Amino acid sequence: MSHYTANLRDIEFCLFDLLGREKVLGTSVYSDVDRDTAMGMLEEMKRLCENDLAASFIEGDRLGTTFDKSTGDVTVPASFKKSYDAYVNGEWWRLDAPVDLGGMKIPPSVRWAIAEMVLGSNPAIHIYASGYAFAQVAYVLGTPEQKQIAKLMVDRHWGATMQLTEPDAGSDVGAGRSKAVQQADGTWHITGTKRFITSGDADLYENIVHFVLARREGGGPGTKGLSLFLIPKFMFDHKTGDLGKRNGVYVTNVEHKMGLNVSSTCEMNLGEHEPAVGYLLGDV
Repeated sequence: MSHYTANLRDIEFCLFDLLGREKVLGTSVYSDVDRDTAMGMLEEMKRLCENDLAASFIEGDRLGTTFDKSTGDVTVPASFKKSYDAYVNGEWWRLDAPVDLGGMKIPPSVRWAIAEMVLGSNPAIHIYASGYAFAQVAYVLGTPEQKQIAKLMVDRHWGATMQLTEPDAGSDVGAGRSKAVQQADGTWHITGTKRFITSGDADLYENIVHFVLARREGGGPGTKGLSLFLIPKFMFDHKTGDLGKRNGVYVTNVEHKMGLNVSSTCEMNLGEHEPAVGYLLGDV
């Protein structure tokens, strides 16, 4: 028996009796999703969460991740990988991906109703699947070349991280000391250490694009001097997505936590032994 039972009756009440979402469903940008369609999605997600996703929750928390310090690679239990694949193969990633790249436009309230069930069933699945939402960031804010990276992230189901926190710069983001130096070919080499990075690595996908805050050489102090860079785990062909050599961004430690152990919370090193090559988001 599953550890999780979704309260779909309560979700339906909140969406339609309290928030009146039927007023926007089936209209304008949501013309493809009426109330019946939304409820069908919610009912299917309830089934998936109570069975396929919940199936690996206990083992995932007990076993956690396996970290190979010699390679910087993190692996997850096979049972969790099966649950994650059920989510991806069911094409639920479309709810977060850019519409132009195969995503599906639904009201945020419906999206979060679906997320509530995933988070209640097996929260690490929702966390590891954030690559599609990060692809949205690259697609909206990126250069034409970076929009192609976003397309590869969606088409090839790559993962993503947000690397902000540093050993001496957590709440005080502007104190970050990671540095970026521009190269002759327009790329950047980033050096520094990041800490408490969610989904820093996992064997769930072939590549990961790290979204990293760093200060450009000559950049001013504080938060205004920071820029956002896209740093892939593996370099790749920008047309086909075929993987190349390993990039200089590595996991150096995985935190030991009191729970949510299958979600890798990592310390990351950039550029210590080889360049961590990155791309300045939007070239700004």
